[in-house]
This record gives sequence, structure tokens and C-alpha cells, in this order.
Amino acid sequence: MRVPDGPDGPGSHADWAFAWPFNRRTMYNRCSADPEGKPWSDRKKMIWWDEAGSKWTGLDIPDFIPDKRPDYRPDWSKHPKGMDAIGGADPFIMEPDGLCAIFVPTGLKDGPLPTYYEPLESPTRNPVYNQQANPTARRYPREGNELHKIADARFPHILTTYRLTELHCGGIPTRIMPHTAELQPEAFVEISPELAEEIGVKNLDWTVISTLRNEIEVKAMVTERMRPFTINGGTIHQIGMPYVFGWKGYASGAAVNALLAITGDVNTSIHTTKALTCAIRAGRLPAGERIKEMA
Repeated sequence: MRVPDGPDGPGSHADWAFAWPFNRRTMYNRCSADPEGKPWSDRKKMIWWDEAGSKWTGLDIPDFIPDKRPDYRPDWSKHPKGMDAIGGADPFIMEPDGLCAIFVPTGLKDGPLPTYYEPLESPTRNPVYNQQANPTARRYPREGNELHKIADARFPHILTTYRLTELHCGGIPTRIMPHTAELQPEAFVEISPELAEEIGVKNLDWTVISTLRNEIEVKAMVTERMRPFTINGGTIHQIGMPYVFGWKGYASGAAVNALLAITGDVNTSIHTTKALTCAIRAGRLPAGERIKEMA
């Protein structure tokens, strides 16, 4: 199912690239309907049960078994398994019982209740309570993998990484595919007009981004998408950089991964790459430290 989503569309953004794996835009969207399959709110409706068609339909691709009736209940005498063990009013299909849990009784090393932590590198102290960052996060203290201290004046800016709609996938398919590289051929860093004025750069000027681990050079894209934060009564600037570029391939440019510290989630060891602190300044690296420039 494909729902147009122009200025007067339903707000599900179905035509904005592709959301893996089935192009549904809201996980567990069965929650938007009551146990009988009717929208809780007509203004916020998303999917609902179509009795005539005996299927789930709506403004998004149902994140549910398409033909499972709302009144379906498992027959436990038959020892159902998988999706057969989830009732028609139980929307959380990735949980074995189809239900949402406030806490996790087993499996998490940092559970059982979710809580708020600042990233391992942050320009501010945790505003909620005294525990700054996740105490169980995997850290690998060694030379070249140092972490910045809280509100380190040497690294006053927030750096976040992200993907690009035009590229969508990871680094390897980006750099070796000429048709995607043509859409976004070179690495860049997004900065706000306010920060651009503060450090003295214009659109497409060179900048140097620094952390304790490394320095890279990249061209600036000055955009109002980036907006300064007001934190603790002061202004803190955020910059953003796609992580798909590298030194070889059709699409080239500095790799933002070179700036990161190696840290990980305690449960999965997945590398933390989305938020850190840094410093950005106008200019370029010395010639011997530059990557091979594009022809």
C-alpha cells in the first residue's frame, strides 16, 4: 500500500524515501486503534480494521498481521507459537506475548527500567539526576581513545552523525555506486548561520573538526536546519556530518568515524557514534595531513 503524502497528505510520509523493511512509518501502529480495531481518535487515526475487507488498512502500512481479526484469541489448548500466540488486540508483535512492558525482567545488563543518561561526551551535566552517563557502557581506555570531560572548553560543540536520504545505506554501497555518489559526491558538515558567523566561514568554505582522537577537514554547508541550543543559560552549537564518506571510491571526503571514541552499549556492544563533543574552526589541515582531494 502506498499513501501519497503531499502538503495535504495524512502525515505518514510514505513517499519520503523508503523505510526498511516494508515501508511502514510507525512501529506498532496497531496501537492507534482500540481493541475492537476502531481508531482511538479520528484526528490521529493511522490504521483500523476494515470489517468488509477483513483486513487492516489505513494511512500507514499495518505493523500487524494484515488479516488477523481484532477478536482473534489464541487457542492455548493447541499450544500456539509465533504470531499464532499473539491476539488480535495485542499490538506489540515483536514481543512474545504481544504486550508492552514498563520494565524488562530479564536480559538487560543496565535494566530493568529505562532512564535518561547524557552521552559519554556532553557539554552539560545530566539535568535529571547526578548519574551523568550510563555506568555500564563499554569503555576502552587506552591511548588514542580518550574521552572528553563534561563541558570541556576545548570541545564546546555537539557533533551528531546521520545518514542521507539520497544515499540511505552505509559507507560501502555509497562510495562504490556511481549513481548514488553523483547525488552526494563529497563529504560536508552542516553548521548553523550563527556558528558560521562566529568562526568566520561561508558556505563551501573549509573547516577543521577536532576531538582528542583526531582532526579532519571538510567543507561547510551553512544551513538553518542546524539551530543553536540554549543550555544552562548559554548558547551551544550543534554540527552534523553524514558518516557514509571515506577516502576511496566515487564519493570521497573525510570520514567522521575518525573523530569518534570507541565505546559501546553494554548489552550489544554496538558502537556509540551518534553524539559527542568536538571543536570546529575555519581553515584546512597542513598539506601532509590532507586526504586525497577529488579530481
